[in-house]
Amino acid sequence: MSLTPISHLHSEVLDLYEEIGSYLGVANKLHERYPYLAKPNQLRSYVKTEVNGQQVDYETVETNVRLAKQNQALVDRNRIKDKAFREHARIENAVLSYNEALLAELEQHGAALADCPRRSGPLDPSAAALVVHLSDNHFNELVNLPTNRFDFTVAAKRLQLLAQKAKLLGKAYGVERVVVFFGGDLMNSDRRLDELLAMSTNRARATVLAVHLYKQFLMDLRADFFVDVFGVTGNESRAKENLGWVDVVATDSYDFTIYAMLQSLFGAVEDAGMRFHEFQANEVVFKLHNETFLGVHGHQVNATDQKKCQAIIGKYAAKGINVTHILCGHIHATVISDYVSRNASLVGSNAYSEEALGFVSKATQNCHIVTPQGLDGVKLDLQNVDGVEGYEIISKLAAYNAKSADKAGTAMREPETLVKVII
Repeated sequence: MSLTPISHLHSEVLDLYEEIGSYLGVANKLHERYPYLAKPNQLRSYVKTEVNGQQVDYETVETNVRLAKQNQALVDRNRIKDKAFREHARIENAVLSYNEALLAELEQHGAALADCPRRSGPLDPSAAALVVHLSDNHFNELVNLPTNRFDFTVAAKRLQLLAQKAKLLGKAYGVERVVVFFGGDLMNSDRRLDELLAMSTNRARATVLAVHLYKQFLMDLRADFFVDVFGVTGNESRAKENLGWVDVVATDSYDFTIYAMLQSLFGAVEDAGMRFHEFQANEVVFKLHNETFLGVHGHQVNATDQKKCQAIIGKYAAKGINVTHILCGHIHATVISDYVSRNASLVGSNAYSEEALGFVSKATQNCHIVTPQGLDGVKLDLQNVDGVEGYEIISKLAAYNAKSADKAGTAMREPETLVKVII
């Protein structure tokens, strides 16, 4: 049977044609019986096709359709596979370039550390210790507000000022050991549009720059003290969209990358006075004299929420660990209390804090003096860096292009419009 508008009447058409013997006659008869059909003159050609047309093998048609669907499914799978392969190749190429930059940094600066000054000799276990809390440094962020400026140049100055104040504080208390706690969010996020607009360079280059600055900061402290280093991840430095809690997900973070690079740098020197402890995904515990510190980033606990603080202390008490003080950050506002201290940021105010949250903050970081007699917390003001030389930065890595380089170079001089919309 042929495929026509009257194929469903095929048997009837054949019977009528045997009876009448005329295509037009059959068409007239069909139109009488089924007025909804086309006019006889149009039906005539369909009648002729039905009478003379070849029978369609519907089983064959069905088979061919099924095979066509199977073939299309195969084509679709191959297309998806090819796309996935291309994306994977792009990622591998990016990772390769990233690793090459990291290895170059390690090779260039690793050997030079051997010649840096170091505190040596015996360590008095009864001497005071100093905890330097580094968190929410947000390297790679550009801030250009009337109330605050921030870029790599400013970061280098504020970090050096922190080392200077920490050393003065340490010497005043007779400190011999310094614990540097990397509390996360060392790198700025790039997942939101406003963050992308306020980036100095890409994250790979920013990672190298961050390592370069932290290396100088640690060696600055190492010249006068024995140094222990601990670290956890934050939330803004994560490499992927989702925030993970298990180690393998949480450490997919630039916080971990920076820490691991520093550990590799200083590990190659075989310096007994610089110890990097195992990096932790979310929480780390360390003890100084009679104080047991719990270090977290701060998205797990709110320093102003006493119940949450007690709950997390209770969790460790159930494990037989008596936490006496919690160190956290995240909120970019300083709190120092009896059992918990919240770090602010190296950045200070930015557009988000001023416009979205409605408050102005300072660039500060916390330090804690630990003696056998107790714990003293101090907020170190790092906002004003007039007269501070600053650590060396790798200027060629500090900007994507001339426009960004100009932003980085002029950020301390005058406000500028990052985006201009012309309608």
